[in-house]
Amino acid sequence: MLRLFLLFIVFSYIISITIAQNLILNPGCEDSLINGEIPNWIEVMGADWQNRESGNPPSYEGNNMFFAGVSQNAELQQDIDVSAFATTIDNGIQHFYFEGYVRSYSQNPVDHSRLIIKYLDDIKSTVLDSIDLGENINTTEWLQLTDTTLAPVGTRFIRISLMSIRYNGSNNDGYFDGLSLTTGLPVSIENNLNTSLTSFTLYQNYPNPFNPSTRIQYAISSRQFVQLKVYDILGNEITTLVNEEKPAGNYVVGFKPESSIKQPASGVYFYQLKAGDYIQTKKMIFLK
Repeated sequence: MLRLFLLFIVFSYIISITIAQNLILNPGCEDSLINGEIPNWIEVMGADWQNRESGNPPSYEGNNMFFAGVSQNAELQQDIDVSAFATTIDNGIQHFYFEGYVRSYSQNPVDHSRLIIKYLDDIKSTVLDSIDLGENINTTEWLQLTDTTLAPVGTRFIRISLMSIRYNGSNNDGYFDGLSLTTGLPVSIENNLNTSLTSFTLYQNYPNPFNPSTRIQYAISSRQFVQLKVYDILGNEITTLVNEEKPAGNYVVGFKPESSIKQPASGVYFYQLKAGDYIQTKKMIFLK
């Protein structure tokens, strides 16, 4: 019995480690530079990103922090392959939780730190969702920035962009540290998910353009009567995909033009979500 109990503890620990695994490589800029470059990160703007040692200011954790060098506008990015979660993503149930810390050097005016998260398709050509955590100028302590996002259907990569903007001096002193991207939801968010949703969301269909079919994802914050309809470019109704009361949650609906139109033409179509007072319309493209 004791042995089974110990095995259960070990197994539970392994599961918790797996769930909390950080998907970002070199998340605190602790790895040694390779030929002057930060491993696992790509310089989009600025050619002298460095792993600055803790000092003034001290790093949030570890011995180093991300430092943009002297470039006035600098951007560093990493594309994270999340295709291993394709099934749960395309079923509309996969959340990702991001956490990062930013800080600026104490001066006037202050240099800015900015974090942007983008959800991309399999060839990184379509931005399915984008979260801009804003320009931050906290000089007294590290500022925690977080985001919890339900991955749009079709997401295969998540791009983390660090952007530092210099407004003063010779160095670009918008710093970053303690970055993490994990699957699932923090316990506090998961326990209150149904009550914490504050808005309705209609996502871009995926794939788009499409042939022969596509998927439409939407989320509603409370029990509502929902209508999801498709229209042609002239405004004629093609089909009704949803026409019923739904509880709060996230949903994915398939659309195949040939199921609604005898000879569907290539071109632009529109899909519209109505839920209570909420109405939103998006465009999609069918290519034969």
